[in-house]
Amino acid sequence: MLDISAEVSGVLSEEFDIPVDEVESGSTLEDIGVDSVAAVELGDILQHKFGIRIGEDELTAQSTVEQVVAVVSGKAGAEHRDG
Repeated sequence: MLDISAEVSGVLSEEFDIPVDEVESGSTLEDIGVDSVAAVELGDILQHKFGIRIGEDELTAQSTVEQVVAVVSGKAGAEHRDG
């Protein structure tokens, strides 16, 4: 099974130059250096990577890493159930 938490951490590390050890589930994106513009970019990257749709209001700089993982997990799970 896909480890979405590890995948999200990997994207944050690779795309935004954030050391993996700084990506903690309770940290907001802003805490780890992802501003509102970068949060939109993160949403785009995750949509492409997982083949899902993420609404503009679902990921913000105030979202925690855990919330990002939950959004992706919920949507990825729904995609697999639907089709």
